Amino acid sequence: MNEDYLDIPTIGEIIVDEFLEPMNITPYRLSKELNVSTSTILDLIHNRRKLSVEMALRFSKYFGNTYKFWLNLQNELEIRETKKKLEKDLEKIQVYSHSA
Repeated sequence: MNEDYLDIPTIGEIIVDEFLEPMNITPYRLSKELNVSTSTILDLIHNRRKLSVEMALRFSKYFGNTYKFWLNLQNELEIRETKKKLEKDLEKIQVYSHSA
């Protein structure tokens, strides 16, 4: 494993660092604005839950971006994490070569 890899951020870190802190929004306020429980927001922030389609729709409406932004972000983070975990196994797999 290459030691030069940067740590992969979590969806919770991104929500807090890129949205809540700069906008001075508390998890409690966000939960009330989105009409979800505070525990739902805290679970996302503390990485106890993955971002669902429902939350992607709610976040996109509230923050003024697209649901695809949120879903792509969640997928990209999962792919990076899984790729990192499977790195050695993936290296052993040969590309399929069709012989005529």
